[in-house]
Amino acid sequence: METNKMKEWFAQEVIILPPKSISDQIYEVLKERILLGRIGPGERIIESTIAEELKTSRTPVREAFQRLVQDGLVERVLQGGVRIPLITPQMIKEIYGIRAILEVYAVELACDNIDIETLQKLKEMAQQARKVLSSPDANRPEGWIALWRINTSFHETICRAAGSEYLLKVLSQLKDLVMRFRFLSLRKTRTRAWDEHEMMVKYIESKDKPRLIDLMKAHIDLAKSDALKSLESDEWEKDV
Repeated sequence: METNKMKEWFAQEVIILPPKSISDQIYEVLKERILLGRIGPGERIIESTIAEELKTSRTPVREAFQRLVQDGLVERVLQGGVRIPLITPQMIKEIYGIRAILEVYAVELACDNIDIETLQKLKEMAQQARKVLSSPDANRPEGWIALWRINTSFHETICRAAGSEYLLKVLSQLKDLVMRFRFLSLRKTRTRAWDEHEMMVKYIESKDKPRLIDLMKAHIDLAKSDALKSLESDEWEKDV
């Protein structure tokens, strides 16, 4: 009888996860290149070129392209292949406007629902960011990318702490565009951004919802302004 119980326990607990498909891997490679600006706005990418570079057939490349189209990160072109959409001031204003509404609501919910473990994670991210900011990498592409990743994880953690499945679904639709704009704005405002993040953690911990909401509004508005300035000065991140 005991042996049967053990068999049932193992059958429930053991989960075998399949390896990522070739298409998934190509999708992730191209997505990161787009988000970090390694493939810039207006650039065209061709199935055959990517297939040759990554030493694979065109079928998984085509599948990866389709996912990127669905994400809004590329658009089909008549000549074949896909192109990275141009970023316009109006696009930035609209996305950040929507983001402000959603993330202010998220941080308001998170202030009520966050647990100790998640709060500690936010503090650890702030520490990681400070470590990068004080390192020689702070003014190098490696440092920018590291801070971009931590920054993205910080905001996603707050949104998950809100505890709203529906809010997460809506935010997920904007996620990739926000990540693309975030890297555009972070290069010149890294220290200020993390000053504000640390204040957010303090306000969440002290349950100071009014100041937290005001800070998140200002944080996103300044990020929008920084992205617009970088776009207007043509400082796209081609040196990454």
